Amino acid sequence: MEAASERSDSRQNSPMDMADLGALAAVLSIPAALVTAWWSKRSSERAADAAIAAGRHQADASLEVAHVQGRTDGLTWHRTRIDSAAADFLRASDALMRTVKQLPGVADEERHPLLFEHANAAGEAYPALELIAPADLLPSARALRKQCLRLERLALDRAVLRAALAALEAEWCPGSAEVERCPGNPEWCEDSAHNSAFVAWELLTGWASKDEEDRWRDRDLLGYCLRESTTMSAAQVEQTVTLANRCPAAWPELVGGWVRDPLMERAESAREAFVAAVRAAIPESTTAASPV
Repeated sequence: MEAASERSDSRQNSPMDMADLGALAAVLSIPAALVTAWWSKRSSERAADAAIAAGRHQADASLEVAHVQGRTDGLTWHRTRIDSAAADFLRASDALMRTVKQLPGVADEERHPLLFEHANAAGEAYPALELIAPADLLPSARALRKQCLRLERLALDRAVLRAALAALEAEWCPGSAEVERCPGNPEWCEDSAHNSAFVAWELLTGWASKDEEDRWRDRDLLGYCLRESTTMSAAQVEQTVTLANRCPAAWPELVGGWVRDPLMERAESAREAFVAAVRAAIPESTTAASPV
């Protein structure tokens, strides 16, 4: 009995046998496998997160490049539109200026339709530019538009007056051997038609400097000299006298001179300023800078 008890105590106090060690190893191997699986999963998730982040960065960079390119393309497109609108307005304005210059030599019945055509074209071209023009371009565009409107308003009166003056100048004592008492000098010429042309020309060029009473007194003389000059038709004489009776405030601009033409000078000055403003706003502009 004592021997059995000793064997039992000896078994209890002895180290673990192989079966016990195997069981323990099996129990410990379960947490280790779980840790390994968890760590592998975590590593995979981190790799996936890194890939997603890299993809997002790449996508964001691509979007930013696209946005920058889009803004650049949009700016280029907008500047092209401005340049095109400016060129259209300039061409229409140039055509109007040329028409106003040519009107005195155009038949009276053709003047208004011709003027209307080009004035209308300039009027239609301006709003398209005004709508998209940058702030630094608008003042010069408005100034040119203002001069175009002034040309439109005064063009027909200018044509009547300058046509009359040109006709009178052509009959200033031409010095023809076929005309008796015509030495070729208006001051010494004794031909009545030539004298009438010279007097009528002087009256018209100085008409704005006369006060209203003097103009009233001289209007019959003006009509007489225009008729006696035989330089224009009865309708032209009537137009010229009617214009003189009305005597617009812009008369000196309508008359101009042999060297200067104030009305056209102002328009051309506004044109030059506009072209300079377009070139400043759009350096690559193809808007023409050649004179009208």
